Amino acid sequence: MFRLRSFDSLLIISTLIGLALFLMLPVAVAAQTIDIATGKAGGGYDRRARQIEQRLEQRGVLSTVINLSGSDEISLALCGGRANLGIMQIDAIYARSLEGCQMKAVGSYGAEAALILFPPRSDLDELSDLGPGSAVLVDTIGSGSELFWRTITRIETGEDGGNDEWASARVVNDPLELANTSAEMGEIDAVVLVRKPDSADVQALIGQGWTVGELWDRDINDLEFNGAALYRSEKLKIPTPGGKILRAWGYEVRSFIAVPRALAEGDRQRFAAITAAAQ
Repeated sequence: MFRLRSFDSLLIISTLIGLALFLMLPVAVAAQTIDIATGKAGGGYDRRARQIEQRLEQRGVLSTVINLSGSDEISLALCGGRANLGIMQIDAIYARSLEGCQMKAVGSYGAEAALILFPPRSDLDELSDLGPGSAVLVDTIGSGSELFWRTITRIETGEDGGNDEWASARVVNDPLELANTSAEMGEIDAVVLVRKPDSADVQALIGQGWTVGELWDRDINDLEFNGAALYRSEKLKIPTPGGKILRAWGYEVRSFIAVPRALAEGDRQRFAAITAAAQ
């Protein structure tokens, strides 16, 4: 009887241990899941995120893609612990660093251009023409264009800025589709966009008679982040629907694939898999 009871006890204990391990397994796997914060579904950020997701799973790391509105929200998701990896503009990384959240770039996404465009028959042709009585459409809240405008106005009105009048222009957060109507109604004086110069949005405005102006300011040029210019000032080549090439001053806005510092300094094998998938 004694030997039988001991065997039964061992069997029960073994069963309980196995059950506990089984119940713990999903938790352990879930803890290893990488949540990738990216832009709106179907966009360039989203396509890159799906590629990274596939590459991570090839390396045995489970991942999910979270679609958000833009770089600002993506960076906040990483800093708030709602995502482990994100694709975002450099100014979003810069903005979070000012708030004490440090990130580590693990890959480069590429660059877009910050441009200023003026409506047909406008007498304005450069950033410095704007002032307190002007209104600038910068796309919807959370967009890369809105983040760029918010960043450059903060630079201009900050301790090291010249506080030029253009930084006092009123911001309009409307979809780009309203640009023509708003300009005809006298509600906006310019559009500031962060896009590829050959993007459909830029090409549509040029085709409708909008002109690309000069987007340049010394204080924007002088701001450095991590030892280099936050935005690189360049005389950009901008194609037109008619096949001509325009040249105008604008800024290069780079985007990166980044992770929180804590992840970068944690499990080195996991970090190596993430870095490889981000290339």
